[in-house]
Amino acid sequence: MAVDGFIERGIKMLRHLQTDVLSSWVLIAAGLVLIEILFFKSGTIFSLFFAALLIYFGRKNFHRFLGKIMLGVGLISLTFTILSMFTLKLIVIALVVYWIGDYFKSKKEPGYIAPVVHEQANGEKNTEVLTFKRQQLLLNKWIGHQHTPHAIYEWEDIQLQNGVGDVVIDLSNTVLPSGESVISIRSGVGKVTILVPYELDVGIRHSAILGTASVFQFQSTRLWNESVSFNSEFYADAPQKVKILTSVWVGDLEVKRV
Repeated sequence: MAVDGFIERGIKMLRHLQTDVLSSWVLIAAGLVLIEILFFKSGTIFSLFFAALLIYFGRKNFHRFLGKIMLGVGLISLTFTILSMFTLKLIVIALVVYWIGDYFKSKKEPGYIAPVVHEQANGEKNTEVLTFKRQQLLLNKWIGHQHTPHAIYEWEDIQLQNGVGDVVIDLSNTVLPSGESVISIRSGVGKVTILVPYELDVGIRHSAILGTASVFQFQSTRLWNESVSFNSEFYADAPQKVKILTSVWVGDLEVKRV
């Protein structure tokens, strides 16, 4: 129970940190990591580059046995390279010490939260009606391939985060509503494929650390830490359209007509 309380306290602490403070911590940590790589562990650059190449070509050839081996070796190499960095260990120790101090401080001086109700001038409570719904079509995953149903399915806007694995969105098996539908996908390693009916207009915003973008007749645009955009000819005034927002670390984007 004490361990659970400590972990929960650490999570709450991160959530309540001010954005500017958290951003400063991230910048300081990134600067320390960069200094260590450039001045003390120059070989780390080669190790990271080698691991990235193995992961990329492993994903490209994942259907083959050799591709799976390359991907596994690349992920293991990347993990050990990151864990071997002294700066990372120092940051982890600092976070643990901070969490422990904050945890014991909360035991001595527990905080109390009281509800605050704002009322209108006429005495009525100021309420706002919200509609809550959990996304059911696709779920966030650390590892695994994802595909929209092969049978007819009911459309809902997609906001997806995927760690390692391919993602396939087939819009030919659903009916999109009038107006603009949204597909937002963030992926770590893997290929994103979106199948679009011929009569549907699209607007695409894509960014990648390493990969390619293939959209309709524009084939294999090589990307290296770049962002690109594509719009169909009548997208702005189309009564029915889909906005596609994708971001990957290492992987390809393919959008094609079906």
